[in-house]
Amino acid sequence: MTDNTNDLMAKLKTTDDTAELDRYLEQIRDRYPKDLSSYIKTILEEKGMSIADMQKKSGIDRTYIYQIMDGRKNPGRDKIIAMAVACRMTLPECQRALEIAQEGILYPKGRRDSVIIYAVCNKMNVMELNGLLEEYKLPPLE
Repeated sequence: MTDNTNDLMAKLKTTDDTAELDRYLEQIRDRYPKDLSSYIKTILEEKGMSIADMQKKSGIDRTYIYQIMDGRKNPGRDKIIAMAVACRMTLPECQRALEIAQEGILYPKGRRDSVIIYAVCNKMNVMELNGLLEEYKLPPLE
C-alpha cells in the first residue's frame, strides 16, 4: 500500500492496450483491499494489532466488530472513525477507510471533522477524542 495514487494514475493514463491493463490489474489485485474489512485487517497486521485489541480500544461492541470484520455489517462513519482511532491509523489511512466504506472523508472546514482530524493526527484514543468533542460542544462518536 505504499504506491502513490498519482503514480498509479499516471501509469494507467499511459496504458494503451488491454494486455498492459491486464498486467496492471493483476499487479494491484491483492495489494489494494477492495472492502473495509480487508483494509482494516491489513492495517492491523501492519501495526501488530489484533481485532480484539482494536475492539477494546474502540469501545465498539465485540459482536458488532466481528460482524464488520466478517463483512456482515457495514459500519457508519463514526464507527469507522472509532476503529481508525483505535488502530492508530494515520490521517491518510483513516481517509482511505472512509473512502472504501463510501462514507464522507474528514473535511477540514467542518468543526467536528476538524476536531477529529486533530485527534487522529495527535494519536488520541477514542475516550480522549470524545472528551475533546464534548469540550467543544460537538456530538461524540456514536
